Amino acid sequence: MASAFEDDPRMACMYGDKCYRKNRLHLQTFKHPDKRKWSDSDTDEEEEEEQMKSENKRLCTTSPSKTKDDFLIPESIANDVALIMSQSYKIEEDDEDRPLEPSPEVVHEDYPVKESPEDIRLSIEQKFLLEMPDDFYDLWDLCVKLNKDKPEEALIKAGLTLVGPYDVLTGKLKNIKERKVSTYLCHWRYYYDPPEFMTVIAGSDNEFHIGYYRDDPFLLPNFVASMSNVKPGVVTPLGENIFAGVCAYLTQRMKEENPFKKTALQRLYKEVESYAKLKKLSLELRTPAMKERKKRVVAKTFNSAGIVVYVDETGVGYRPLPESDATLRKILQRVADAKTEEERLKHYDDLQEIITNVQFATDEGDYGMGLELGLDLFAFGGDVFHKSIFHLLSVAYELLSREPYIDIIQAHLKNRRRGSNLSILEVVDGSCQQ
Repeated sequence: MASAFEDDPRMACMYGDKCYRKNRLHLQTFKHPDKRKWSDSDTDEEEEEEQMKSENKRLCTTSPSKTKDDFLIPESIANDVALIMSQSYKIEEDDEDRPLEPSPEVVHEDYPVKESPEDIRLSIEQKFLLEMPDDFYDLWDLCVKLNKDKPEEALIKAGLTLVGPYDVLTGKLKNIKERKVSTYLCHWRYYYDPPEFMTVIAGSDNEFHIGYYRDDPFLLPNFVASMSNVKPGVVTPLGENIFAGVCAYLTQRMKEENPFKKTALQRLYKEVESYAKLKKLSLELRTPAMKERKKRVVAKTFNSAGIVVYVDETGVGYRPLPESDATLRKILQRVADAKTEEERLKHYDDLQEIITNVQFATDEGDYGMGLELGLDLFAFGGDVFHKSIFHLLSVAYELLSREPYIDIIQAHLKNRRRGSNLSILEVVDGSCQQ
């Protein structure tokens, strides 16, 4: 006899009983195992209260009104986490001084992406694992007005092109050969883009690109930022929404261009500014919400975006790395510059000691330490660090309940290329170079 789950005509959610989505649109469109006890439309008050409580657990704040119990690891992954941490080290009883060996990282299966939902918002979320904010679609609407035939090129006079998830709106991703989640997650992901950053606009020079930055993959973006090879790996905030990001870029371009090109940029700026005002979107470079986030940043990180994790009233949740940023950079540089494998392993011992400290911190609930070190290694760059990056970040994301970022970092590290963005529209012989 078929179960209710099998009879449900809705598409199965890719995360099953580990899904933390709470928005009504997602629950109405995707089915989940009965374990979740979520209904698609007839949720009663008690269930709504439980959903709200679960959502509140995800907010990474240091508000004294919240307790550590409000941020416990979800029961659905508690057993997996316990297994990971119980195997964190392998120590011989007769050799306590032996270096600690990290446990295997959290590996997610690379699954095929099935038929796209008719709802464009859900189609984007299905492929990129992230929900896009309203201003993302507002910019598309403006670009359609500016260039009906090719909306993605509406900002081309400024050297900007809509890319990434916008390619779902243009229909460019309909006929790709490899419909695997890893393929989509690599689409327009530049070498230094951390999982928290999602490119949506590409520039024409210096690998300049604009995207959304979010601490938690299950929440909407915290701000819009830019990255380029002028400052490799550095995230530069441009405002709270995509209109603010485009206007910040245009403002800078107008200062640099000659009078003839400046006129065209001014016209474009007015179009973007006018539509932003119509939608009541702030064009401030630093909004109150962004300033509030800055107060909650517990570590700056090499990419300058910083990390936000929950820290309880006793300080559990994050502890600083044992080395300064300057010293850590020197350690990583020595590893990267090593001429022989023997020399590299020798210098790697210093990094391994820091990783060991991270393992101890993780055991004691300070998950932010591993997140910081993993993002620092990623921003520094270098294939030699990829294994450590994946181990550190996959465990940190698992414990912080940021699972989609595990899929993203896993796909990215397998296809990471210097000097190029990864576009699945230009896949040749298995390479993701564009």
